[in-house]
Amino acid sequence: MLVNFRFKNYRSFYQENVLSMEAVKDAELKNINTFSVDEKIMPKDENELLKSAVIFGANASGKSNVIKALAYMKNVILFSASQMPIVRNNEYFAFYDYAFSEDTLFEVEFIQNGTFYKYGFTLQGSIVTAEWLDKRKERLTHVFYRKGNQLDIMGLDKTASRLINLAPNSLFLSVGGNFHLDINQYLNDVMSWFQNLLIVFENNANSLDIYTLESGKYRDKALAILELADIGIRDIRVKKDKVANMADINDVLRLNTQLQIQPNAFRGQLKQEENNLFNIDMETFFDIYNKNGKKVGKKNVMLFKDKGFNSEGTERLLCYLGWILAALDQGRVILIDEMDAKLHFLVADFLIKLFNSIDNNPKNSQLVCTAHNVMIMDEDLRRDQIYFTSKNEQGESYLVALSDYKNVRKNDLFSKKYLAGFYSSLPNMTDNL
Repeated sequence: MLVNFRFKNYRSFYQENVLSMEAVKDAELKNINTFSVDEKIMPKDENELLKSAVIFGANASGKSNVIKALAYMKNVILFSASQMPIVRNNEYFAFYDYAFSEDTLFEVEFIQNGTFYKYGFTLQGSIVTAEWLDKRKERLTHVFYRKGNQLDIMGLDKTASRLINLAPNSLFLSVGGNFHLDINQYLNDVMSWFQNLLIVFENNANSLDIYTLESGKYRDKALAILELADIGIRDIRVKKDKVANMADINDVLRLNTQLQIQPNAFRGQLKQEENNLFNIDMETFFDIYNKNGKKVGKKNVMLFKDKGFNSEGTERLLCYLGWILAALDQGRVILIDEMDAKLHFLVADFLIKLFNSIDNNPKNSQLVCTAHNVMIMDEDLRRDQIYFTSKNEQGESYLVALSDYKNVRKNDLFSKKYLAGFYSSLPNMTDNL
């Protein structure tokens, strides 16, 4: 469960900004759009969390950068121990000439295995300048703190802590499990939470094979949603073809040659499993009718190989839907960039309402997404579930919740006031060229 995400001096955000899933004191849609956690984990006046949050904003206002910030934090955690150049990809705010010399901050508060955790780190360029982890069941307890290369670890004396040698661009969280410490249980909880965090962008929505898992139950649920959306697809079948053995150098060279000659040779999603590389496509089936309107057969169309037959919205929906159904089924946190892109408003609204539901979301999965269609604001969302991004003259982005604004009434038409510029600065597209 995600509680709060703080970040600073990353991409278009210079000052500290917070994406909070803590519900404000408001009875509106409380039974459907929020859920409570144990008071031993979070204090009684703070233990109500949101099931979803939607971020709106003009083009280039920073919406996607909120999700990219958490995606970058996740990648640093998962890969810094391998000495991959991920930390060197830190993108501090570009439009202040002094931002490069200041820390970039990432901190997440979340609940894992019945424990509240606060984990974060700061970077200056590619160097880890600080790192910390606190936990709470009944009270907040310090687990470890790092300043530069110096560690203070719960239950370990300072002399022993100094024996742990850390690379300047590696996180202690990423390597701490190698030292068999008493705090490993907490380190594993944090790593597990980030490993299970789903972050989906259009260019990495590699999810088609999800429909083959769990005896095809995600496929069956997807078909039911496609029928509700009246898309016309009657059945789907995932096609998975092996294209190379990555352990065989000759096979790899053959594949590289093929891709140079035919860049579009594999119209699908490439996925590596152990040493094998697969091309994944989806066969979609439509009914064929005679002139009397009677079904007489099926037409099969490949989603990627026959690109252009299915709409771009259908393609996007099928790529995202697997992630969404898996998140709901497993109670995971999922972030989706441009949730409504190429989708009809009713389809995008339906997907968000899957999370703001008791029946469809019994495990309290959480969704954070960006969107453009302002009609979504007026569809059963609380004020604390609506966020706006905007930029100042220096190109600095800000993230603000609608609940932070004063004099916002529950019966306001949020979309109309947003377009009128009440909540966020929007470009003026009314002047003549």
